[in-house]
Amino acid sequence: MKYGQLMTIWKGSLLGVVLAMQICFLLAWVSVSQAQETLPSGLNRDFAPSGFLSDTIVKDQFTGLALGGVDPLSYFVSGQPELGKPEHDLTFSGALWWFSNIGNRAAFEDAPEIYMPQFGGYGAMAVARAGLAEGRPQIWLLQDDRLLLFHSHANRVAWQQNPVELMEKAQAQWPLLIKRLVP
Repeated sequence: MKYGQLMTIWKGSLLGVVLAMQICFLLAWVSVSQAQETLPSGLNRDFAPSGFLSDTIVKDQFTGLALGGVDPLSYFVSGQPELGKPEHDLTFSGALWWFSNIGNRAAFEDAPEIYMPQFGGYGAMAVARAGLAEGRPQIWLLQDDRLLLFHSHANRVAWQQNPVELMEKAQAQWPLLIKRLVP
């Protein structure tokens, strides 16, 4: 039976409208799923799966790139995330990091614990709540000279309401969460 014939049968009934909407949703979902499977990683970040939720550092599952290629020092130096360059890369702690210049790379090598996102790049609010959610490089906050990432703007706003208490909770939860992650 063809789509047009189905629509004729269902036309005029509430059940038909609901079924037609479900079919449209299913077709749209299949189209997006196929697009996700055929796009190379990094070509379109909206479709590309970004990270494993089993690693201690959030990174692209295909390239191993941390922070989506954002230079971790850019948050501290220029006050905003800036894309690094692959020619200034460094592999550290199982992830590939890009830097905008050799000086930023050297500073990171000297003190990675300062410049790496706290909690491995997982969302700080999720960690405080004893969970894991991938932090997004564009949703961030510097607190006590440490980089925090958040999964959503709402989580960032909620964090800012009580940053000291939430940081204490996150720091207490992080060692427990690491034990649940697969190395």
